[in-house]
Amino acid sequence: AVAAREWALLNPKAYRHGAGPLTVDDVLSSPMLSSPLHTLDCCLVTDGGGAVVVTSLERARDLAVPPVRVLGCGEAGTHGVGLAAMPDLTATGAYESAARAWAQAGVGPADVDLAMLYDSFTITVLLTLEALGFCGRGEAGSFVADGRCRPGGSFPMNTNGGGLSYCHPGQYGIFLLIEAARQLRG
Repeated sequence: AVAAREWALLNPKAYRHGAGPLTVDDVLSSPMLSSPLHTLDCCLVTDGGGAVVVTSLERARDLAVPPVRVLGCGEAGTHGVGLAAMPDLTATGAYESAARAWAQAGVGPADVDLAMLYDSFTITVLLTLEALGFCGRGEAGSFVADGRCRPGGSFPMNTNGGGLSYCHPGQYGIFLLIEAARQLRG
């Protein structure tokens, strides 16, 4: 949440742009919603929309902006009837989808310079970092604790402010793709 807010402060379109910086103490002292999640551990609820145009690399080469190539993708589901049916709350479907995407793309976590991760809750980010292989199980807290994902850190993440501080109209995934394309284009 702290890193997301720092990124949002750099983004004039972010919903929380003018709200000022956050500290860990701010997050932990915000109202408890459902233990252990505080208000500032949870994504925003906003309006918004976005679009991504996907075309062939041959066609994209003629466009005014440089293309961003999709090297791989993966999808997996672990529960279809709700979160309570999830076999293990700490092992998301991202373990399976990441393995598929990494294999298809021919790259791995060590090849990634920035990440756009769904951040419905702060815990979602931590679980996803582990599932994607950026750190081991149980290591995500220390992975982000030193500011690694903040502006100026070695692993830029959710550089628009994410769902925690940019916007979250209910289907946030499109904004991850849009921001990734913006960043990859420089």
